[in-house]
Amino acid sequence: MAAQQSSFWRQPQTYLLLIGTGLGYATLLLFAGPRPLTWLAGGGISAAMVGTWAAGFRRQTESYSSGSNLLEGESFARQLQQFDQQIPQKGQHTWQQAQAWATESQRFAERIYEQDPLLQVELLEAMHTVVDLARQVAEALEVIDQIETPTYRQLAQQRLKASCDRMQASHAQLQQLQDQVALAKLDQSSSTGSTLPQRLQNLVAANKQILENPNPDPP
Repeated sequence: MAAQQSSFWRQPQTYLLLIGTGLGYATLLLFAGPRPLTWLAGGGISAAMVGTWAAGFRRQTESYSSGSNLLEGESFARQLQQFDQQIPQKGQHTWQQAQAWATESQRFAERIYEQDPLLQVELLEAMHTVVDLARQVAEALEVIDQIETPTYRQLAQQRLKASCDRMQASHAQLQQLQDQVALAKLDQSSSTGSTLPQRLQNLVAANKQILENPNPDPP
């Protein structure tokens, strides 16, 4: 719970909401006057707005944490195992490499979380995108095994390469972040920790760009 509350207060949206709510409350008092009814009504509306945002944030955090916590190795492995059955024999080598990148990425994320629990939300989101990239790889391998037309096979292979390249990049970035977090323990004055949330968000954004980018149009 403490980690959730700390992450809540680290969200830029929280401060924007508080500033906007405060300005709205002050404006209401300015125009309506400092009457008891105004104080009560304005305070109730402001509290409701902040409470709604906090409740939504908590539900989002719990949705990441409940059921399958991807920061736990066993839960993450189960997510990957669900793709095993759709991998054709010819694609086993590629899948094993992608699986290795994903598994090691999870280990890096878990170690980062152990050092800095306040990054739970960012790390969980990163792991969800890694699982989605693994799904893309599995689907691409399955499709390539079914396609016989050279042109369409090439398009599917391009999609597969993009997903694999992004998984490899995520692996390298998380490894670097894990090493930086470990080294930061030796230097308490290091500012590395303050940049971690943004760097994780950049990683997630890059992963989502590949996940959401539509397949190339066939010629």
